[in-house]
Amino acid sequence: GGYRVFEQTVDTNIILLKKQKPSLDHELKYVEVKSDVEDSIKYIQNNWQKMPQSKLSDNTWTLADDRILAIKEKIEKIGKPLKDWDVRIYFGIKTGYNEAFIIDTETRNKILANCKTEEERKRTEEIIKPVLRGRDIGRYYYQWAGMWLILIPAGWTNQNRGPLTPEEFFRKTFPSLYEYFMEFSSVELHGRQKGLFTRDDQGDYWWELRHCDYYPEFEKEKIVWQRVTREFRFCVVPAGIYILDSMAFLVGENLNYLVGVLNSKVIDFYVKSYVHEYGDSGFLLSNQYVERIPIPPKSSDNEALFNQIENLSKDIQKLKDENPQADTSYLEKEIDNTIYKLYGLTEEEIQLIEQATSTEIIEQ
Repeated sequence: GGYRVFEQTVDTNIILLKKQKPSLDHELKYVEVKSDVEDSIKYIQNNWQKMPQSKLSDNTWTLADDRILAIKEKIEKIGKPLKDWDVRIYFGIKTGYNEAFIIDTETRNKILANCKTEEERKRTEEIIKPVLRGRDIGRYYYQWAGMWLILIPAGWTNQNRGPLTPEEFFRKTFPSLYEYFMEFSSVELHGRQKGLFTRDDQGDYWWELRHCDYYPEFEKEKIVWQRVTREFRFCVVPAGIYILDSMAFLVGENLNYLVGVLNSKVIDFYVKSYVHEYGDSGFLLSNQYVERIPIPPKSSDNEALFNQIENLSKDIQKLKDENPQADTSYLEKEIDNTIYKLYGLTEEEIQLIEQATSTEIIEQ
């Protein structure tokens, strides 16, 4: 649970298995070693806990006491995994060379100003999209830093070039952009000369981004989060804003409701029971972990709670839009209390979640 055995950054995991079917009442022992433990051997000897082996699921081994496992099972019983919702989850864009394809507003304006005709300017402006980086994402809000993505998708050149050679067509269609890219003609990437022209991640040609079937999904409203993070932070991002591959996103219906549940203590508690942990540097919150999150869909029994969460989420986002540093803790607490009701949690279970959200549960 964050304790570094060796100095290397790699996490070591050694499992010994006995090829024998365990008895139904077989128990295993485990201990969670935190990053701040000084004498790990002594700590292990004095902090063993037991749990039935039958509690280990086929999907994930969550090592925790019966009370924690019971809450996890209740959340799973009441919720519906996101992968079974009418949503789609994707990675952000990987350019293969951010130094050239991610530009600031000053560079964008310079490229547009160098266009020779209004038609060229319009064509060029259309393929330069606002983009967010991982550092731009907060809890319920984002702060666009004036960064832009040059987006020419794979296959674009061959679909449009006609009799011209690919590079002739690109240079003729986007002369100002071509001139900008030439500034990177002698750079070194991964120890090789002409890095921009020898990218591993590219489309059919060096000015194209890699093949991607879901570029149109970026043009929709979406929920965005960082894939490696110390703290789970989800926010709704408007249509037309792109994100880099340090993040992931989902598109679909009921985004304001979903972002409220995803930012809650219940989901923080639940996800930390199985998500991949990078030592003491954070968690890997990639698509396969998010799609498993069980969230209750709207029904006649929970419609009032559903709507309340949705409205509270909108209130928080409105305040954060006006001032990202606005204190919305009272609204977030109200969402948490509503979500406790949504999952039918008892006072004892709520207390355990409140305590657990500031600690970590072992996952192997």
